[in-house]
Amino acid sequence: MYFAETVGRLRELGHDVRHFTLLARRETILRRLRERGPGHLLGFAVGRNAGLRRETWAVGRLDHCLERLREPEFAEHLWTDHTTVPKTADRVAVLAGLTLRPHAGGALRTRLRQAGVGLRHIRFD
Repeated sequence: MYFAETVGRLRELGHDVRHFTLLARRETILRRLRERGPGHLLGFAVGRNAGLRRETWAVGRLDHCLERLREPEFAEHLWTDHTTVPKTADRVAVLAGLTLRPHAGGALRTRLRQAGVGLRHIRFD
């Protein structure tokens, strides 16, 4: 409903809106949610599902969201289970007719940026 209202209105106003849905298998998403925790960022694990305890809302909504995102209004589906962020970005750029600048950071800079994003997503409730 919100998607159709938002995207539909933007298109009515003449905007060129391209929508891509990044999908992954349930198991992949659960693994990624586990990796959000501080233990993963600091290089240690505190149990298989420890990172999911803080993600109860996301885990509780996961099946519903995956079901909805598979619907036609959300197609152009891009499966991300076996690809990297840069490769996914390249795929989106090609499909949208965009040209990306070359990645200027190295592996260390990329890992630091990822760790920073992970740290900003830690909830302390």
